[in-house]
This record gives sequence, structure tokens and C-alpha cells, in this order.
Amino acid sequence: MKNFFHFGIITKITIVLMFYISSVTVMGLISYSDLVKTENKIQILELSYNIHNNILESRRHEKNYFLYGNEDSLYDNITIIQKAAEIGEQIINNDENFAINPQLKNLEENMTIYTKRIYDLLSIKKTELERYNSTTEEIRHYGKIISEISEDIVNFEKTQIHSMVSLLREQLVTWSSIAIFIGIVLSILIVYFVFKPLSAIKRATESIAAGRFIRIEVINTKDEIQQVMEAFNIMVSELERRQDQLIQAEKLSSLGTLTAGVAHQLNNPLNNISTSCQIAIDEWDSGDVPLLKRMLQNIDQETLRARDVVKSLLEFSRTQEFTLRQCSLTEVAHKAALLAKSQIPADIGVSIDIPEDLIIPMDAQRMQEVFINLLINAAQAIERQGEITLAATAQPAGGEVVIEMHDTGQGIPEKNLAKIFDPFFTTKEEGQGTGLGLSVVYGIIQQHRGTITVQSQPGQGTSFFIRLPFPGKKEH
Repeated sequence: MKNFFHFGIITKITIVLMFYISSVTVMGLISYSDLVKTENKIQILELSYNIHNNILESRRHEKNYFLYGNEDSLYDNITIIQKAAEIGEQIINNDENFAINPQLKNLEENMTIYTKRIYDLLSIKKTELERYNSTTEEIRHYGKIISEISEDIVNFEKTQIHSMVSLLREQLVTWSSIAIFIGIVLSILIVYFVFKPLSAIKRATESIAAGRFIRIEVINTKDEIQQVMEAFNIMVSELERRQDQLIQAEKLSSLGTLTAGVAHQLNNPLNNISTSCQIAIDEWDSGDVPLLKRMLQNIDQETLRARDVVKSLLEFSRTQEFTLRQCSLTEVAHKAALLAKSQIPADIGVSIDIPEDLIIPMDAQRMQEVFINLLINAAQAIERQGEITLAATAQPAGGEVVIEMHDTGQGIPEKNLAKIFDPFFTTKEEGQGTGLGLSVVYGIIQQHRGTITVQSQPGQGTSFFIRLPFPGKKEH
């Protein structure tokens, strides 16, 4: 016989479910049998109550006769006693093994004597005082006896019901405990052999959707699940390799584009340096010191300007591990705007509204990449004139900084909003983008333990909201 662990997943699930169903069925049948017995007992108790109530009712007619002397009360008494006797016979005939049968027979005998004395009383003339009084005493005596017996029968049945209910309660606790135990064991087996591997695959799939390729630990289930997990890891390795190639190509393409723009940006300061040098050379012999000093200052300022551009490009292109440091958010934003400037048409205005003292823990290089991607995307969404606004506000109470990038472009169709952060998703024409830009942005924000969302309506522009952890200012 094969080992259970060597079965396929469908066979495993079938065996587990059949075992659980069989166990529950057995417990259900036993409980059903006990409930049927309890139901029968309740019916007997109801009949016993009817007997007792009828006897009490007959005793009431008996007292009415002694109070008012109306013989009709005695006839009513006899009729009700006969009903009680019929109910007793019904119980006895239903099952000869009932524990109350001896009491019912005793009750029946006493009710027979009681009825006979009632008939005797009806035949006695009230002038026969001695016989009348003697019969009256016997009626009261046997009336008391049948009342007590019927009450004992009711109490006996109530005790039996309570015992059976207690037994059912104990059985319920026992069966429930067994069912819970079996359920826990089976759940553990199902979780280990089915849901745990599937959950691992689900989490890994979500990570891939977020741009992070994570391999899953293969669980030795010796079935189709293990084969799927192994195949999944092979797929992840291949996707990771291919995406690395695309990301590298995208970065090189971005660097090429930015470098071309930086070269254009460097033309202005270099031209100003050249012009200032030429003026200084021409005016050197005249000895105009203030003019020469002003030209040298221009050269120094333009050199610093060119240095900042080149420095920003170098920082952006440098590869380094993800590291969180306290950085000025406005400084990172301005550097990104400087690098992206060449990709933004002159008729599109860019405004940055970030407090100078807003310092948060972040990886400056990667956040700069986020802003560059968003700025270029925003510029591409604006067909002619427009405005791009980058603003940030600190919310110490919520422990976060909210950054908003808003553009007055054509907006994003609603059907695309849910997919814009997906890897390789793009609405650009073939050859104009890989669809990794916003996916990379999403991954960087997640690395910062933040969130990024988008709001947009066609014709009304687009807003990206970035929320990053903000520890706030420490109080001294």
C-alpha cells in the first residue's frame, strides 16, 4: 500500500474529506438516536402531565359536588377520570418496557377504585349518613392517592428528561471535542500540504506583480504542489534575468537621454564662462579691476552651476545598495527637477513646494529616480502648455509625509488606473517604453515602507500621492 505522502493532491484531499465525513456521520447518527429517545420521553412527559391535569380537574369537580351538591359534577368527574385512564393505557401500550409502567398500573387500579366509589356515592341517599360519610372519606382518600401517584409519575419523567438532557450535553461536549480535534488535525494536514504551498505561491506572485522577484521555499509534499513550486522558482529565475536585462536597458536609455539633456544644460554655463573669459582678456590691459572681478565671479558661479549639474548626473548614475539616511526632501526634489529639465518642454512650468526643513529618512538616489520618472511621465501627459506641481506636507500626528505630484495633463482612463504600476504595462507606442518606469517607482516606495496611489480623470490631470514614514521632530 502506498504511503499517504506519496499520493497525489486530489487523492490526499479525498481521503481527508472522506475520513472527516465518516467521523461526523457516525457522531451524527449516535446523536440522532439519542435525540429520538429524548423526543419520545418528552411525549411521555406531556402525556403524564395530561394525566395529572385530568386528575386535578376531576378532583375539582369532586370538591364542587361536596360544596354545592350538584351530581353533574360527579358525572364530569367520572368522564375526566376515564380520559386519564385512556392516556395511561396509551402509554403502556406504546412500550411495555417503560420504567413508569408499574406506577401507571398502580394508578389505574386506584383510579378504578376511586371511580367505583363515585358511582357508590351516586347510589347512596343522603339520609344514609353513616354510609354516605364513609364513602365520602374513601373518595377523598383514593383521590389523594391518585393525585400523589400522578404527581410522582410526572416528577419521575421530569427526572428522566433531565438525566437524558445531561447525557446529551455530555455527549455534545464529547463529540464536539472529538470533531474539533479531528478538524484541527485535518486542517493542519490540509494547511501543510495544500494551503501553505499555495499561500507561498500567492505571496510570491504578488511580489512579482510589485516588481520584486522572490523565490519560494519548496515544501517536500511529493505531489503536484511540489512540482508547481519547483516550476515556479524556475519561472522566477527566468523572469528575474529577463527583467534585469530590460531594467538595465531602461536605465542606460534614461542615462543616455539625461546625459544628452545635461550636455545641453552645460552649454549655457560654458558659454557664459567663455564670454566672461574673453571679456576679462580684452579688458586686462585697461586695468579695470571691478570689471575683471565681476567677470571672475561670473566664471566662478557658472562653474558651480555646471558642477551641480554634473554632480547630480553622477549621483543618479552611481549604483549603490539601498540605504536610509536623513535627507532634505526639497534638495532631492530640486536635483531631480534639474536632471529632468531637459525632458520637460519650455512651455510646461514646474513648481516645487516643499518646506526647507522637511528632513526624512530615505535613500536619496532612489527617491531622486522616483521624482525623475514622475516628472518625465507628467511632462509626456501634457500635450501643450501646462503645469507640474510637486508639493509635500508633514503629518506628525499620522506619522507620515504626504508628497503629491500633480500635472494638468490629459489624465488616465479609468480602465488603466489599476494597471499603471504593473511591470511592462505601457500605453506608449511600441519601442517608446518598456513599461517599467512606474513599476520601479512602486518598488522604491515599497522599499521605503511607504505607499503610492494615483487619482486621475480624463481631461482633468493626474495626481500621484506618495506617503512615507515620518518620525517627526524629537522633543527635548
